This record gives sequence, C-alpha cells and structure tokens, in this order.
Amino acid sequence: MDQKSRHLGKWSYNWEGPFIIEQVYSKNAYVIKEINSKAVSKVINGKYLKYFYERPEF
Repeated sequence: MDQKSRHLGKWSYNWEGPFIIEQVYSKNAYVIKEINSKAVSKVINGKYLKYFYERPEF
C-alpha cells in the first residue's frame, strides 16, 4: 500500500488511491483502506490526506 519504488526513490508516490477512511481516532488520526482491497494502513495523520474528486467521463 505505501511502498516506494526502488527506481524512483524519494521521488516516487507515497500513496495511490482512492481510499476509504476505515476508522477515525482523535487528534486528526485515521486508518485508511484501499477501495478494491482488504489491506489496511497504519494510523496516519489527517494532514497527509487529500480529497478525491471524481471527474465525469467525457
């Protein structure tokens, strides 16, 4: 889920998505889950989350 590419190193994406928020803790902490998977992340800070806006098909 949050593995970096060995070829891109620090320039690789940390996350792919979209995700569903699985659990909410206090102090802006979240557990997220991939939509098409049962894999669940560790607890992450909400400042790293971004909204997902689905674009209409053209």
